[in-house]
Amino acid sequence: MNQEAMFGKAKWIGCDPAVSAPNIRASFVVPAVRSAKITICGLGYFLLYINGKKVSDDLFVPVTSDYVARPITVNGQPFDEEMNHRCYCLSYDIASYLQEGKNELAVALGPGFFGQDTPFFDGLRFSFGQVRLCYRLEWVDEKGMMGEVLSGEDARWHESIVTWHTLFRGEVQDLRLCSASWTTDSYADWKKVNVLPPMDTDYQLQDCPGDKIIRQIVPRLLKEAESVCQYDAGENISGWVVLRDQSEAGEEVHVRFAEALNEQGDLDEKFMHGQHLDMISDGKGRLLHPMHTWHGFRYFTVQGKARVQSVAVIHSDVPVASSFACSSPVLNWLYDAYVRTQLSNMHGGIPSDCPHLERRGYTGDGQLTCESALLALNHHDFLRKWIRDIQDCQDIHSGHVQYTAPYQRCGGGPGGWGCAIATVPYQYYLQYGEKEPLEALYGGMCHYVEYMQAHSENGLVVSDRPGEWCLGDWCTPGSEMPEHNPPQIPAPFVNTYFLIKTLRVIRVIEGILGKTENPAWDGLEKKCRRAILDAYFDSQSGDFCQNIEGANAFALDIALGDERTLTNMCAHYRQLGCYDTGIFGTEIVTRVLLEKGKHDLVFQLLTSEKDISFAGWMRAGSTTLWEYWPRGYQRSLSHPMFGAVTKELFHYILGMRQEKGSAGWQRTMIEPVMTDHLPWAKGHIETPLGRLSVSYQVREDGLHVEAEVPEGMEARLCWKGRERALHAGKNEISL
Repeated sequence: MNQEAMFGKAKWIGCDPAVSAPNIRASFVVPAVRSAKITICGLGYFLLYINGKKVSDDLFVPVTSDYVARPITVNGQPFDEEMNHRCYCLSYDIASYLQEGKNELAVALGPGFFGQDTPFFDGLRFSFGQVRLCYRLEWVDEKGMMGEVLSGEDARWHESIVTWHTLFRGEVQDLRLCSASWTTDSYADWKKVNVLPPMDTDYQLQDCPGDKIIRQIVPRLLKEAESVCQYDAGENISGWVVLRDQSEAGEEVHVRFAEALNEQGDLDEKFMHGQHLDMISDGKGRLLHPMHTWHGFRYFTVQGKARVQSVAVIHSDVPVASSFACSSPVLNWLYDAYVRTQLSNMHGGIPSDCPHLERRGYTGDGQLTCESALLALNHHDFLRKWIRDIQDCQDIHSGHVQYTAPYQRCGGGPGGWGCAIATVPYQYYLQYGEKEPLEALYGGMCHYVEYMQAHSENGLVVSDRPGEWCLGDWCTPGSEMPEHNPPQIPAPFVNTYFLIKTLRVIRVIEGILGKTENPAWDGLEKKCRRAILDAYFDSQSGDFCQNIEGANAFALDIALGDERTLTNMCAHYRQLGCYDTGIFGTEIVTRVLLEKGKHDLVFQLLTSEKDISFAGWMRAGSTTLWEYWPRGYQRSLSHPMFGAVTKELFHYILGMRQEKGSAGWQRTMIEPVMTDHLPWAKGHIETPLGRLSVSYQVREDGLHVEAEVPEGMEARLCWKGRERALHAGKNEISL
């Protein structure tokens, strides 16, 4: 909808352009009200108070989007792609906050992604404009009379305690600039707001969960030296530290954050990413924490007179909707670490790559981990919003899908990243049985295929937008250290694989939607398959790309190769004893081997004790997944992308898989396949029909299973050729 439909005659208001984190106040008079609501948007982030009370526990709202068109340059050249733009607004019931007569409205604004003009790690700036506020307060009195209060020239603004801010690093606060009771103090000496021009965007009420303080941790004091105390939160999280100021006015408190310690036991500079919180005290003993950002960390130091109250774990309010445990400590660690990593990377409706350094919604990482997140979390509303972001960030003219959604300047590739426009809504449909996203994005999927064709030569996808990266796989072992010059899986091979996979998904979607199948898809797929065979298949050995970095698995997944291709791949990984793959190859190798019945080999890879392994991360004491396999080279210790294999804990260890053609878990097969290695396992997921849980034990007399099946689900249990139908409710079966 447009601005008038959302806000009526309300106006966007702001402050001096040089101030990025102002406070705004306005007074208004209402009679005794029967009902009242406010529709509000503060960009980038806002906190709303009425009569001194905070209206919601939401943080970092509205959720991030590609708000409005803005000038962008790529390698010094204007960015000429045209995308759609959307701005989310919130609506709150505020009747209980109002009083008859005079009322006080106060809003704290922060830059967020909208007004972020401070360059972050790679020097990029991506501000959409000046921070701003718009609201429409509507009330109905006890006699049924209606009225409204609109943002406009009568409001006033003042600098907040935040004197310097960057979303990716932290804040500098001067508590002397603004009292703790600023929401109700007199503001007669504040400056008049500026009326800002309307924005050309699509306004929409936020239907995605905002961020919240999810839980509190009491950190452990590790050491104290002079005026610096060092703490351990016990796990790598996203959030902030809450302190009680004990300083005199004018004294300073400095907090620094890191994901790891160095060999000397101090914060490791490599994993600090410049994160900080600096404060000048007003001597009033206030609670201290950031206003408009979060940090990604496990360890932190406090310098100055302040007492640590807690560590607040903050992320989007997305509940964990699963459990998993088995007899393997490594697999238990993998589940726990993936869930913690995924949640730490959920802020503002974006599944990000890391919670500190970049915070961008990479379409590659997001489509890769989509199914694991759908199984592990109550992901419905969050993912539905991100699907819109993917749709918005497609170039209207060429069909190019950006590497991040919402779009921020970044790197990736046309295949593993762009295919999100098809794979993500399709996985959403399989989980929830809802066709609307498929309908909404079907045209964009077809346009994306046209883009891939336009960047192909002789059937291989060989390029992307000029000046952009054109990655195939990413973060393969050794690729992070170019001096080693390891062989790498060719990018055209990987990108053409993803084009073929996308074509296959689109054909399935056409059947779901009852659309006539495009006859060109078959011809295009055949051309691409022939090109891969001609360029990358060795007919003498049966290998693709010398069987490196999962290349044979990529080929087998699109029905290329012969019996030697699988045999050689299995022999390679049995001898290697660990993964040699990047973010896409790790998932593809694992899934293809499982689908081919090579369960023993997958168990060996998932539980490998070698350095390139999940066990290697566990031995290092990590509580989250890393960006790269090797310990020697890391940027981030909180990247969910390698967690894509977590879905197999549910699909194959617990055995919970949908039957072919099922959506929304209407028809389910429970077939645990690693019982020879795992004497017991248990867990559950939440389906649209209700909870599905499985617990099994292997005893001398066979397999003993307890399964809880929700009403409306058709389910059967299979194990080593034996099969039993399951009924709704609790089932206890021995096979």
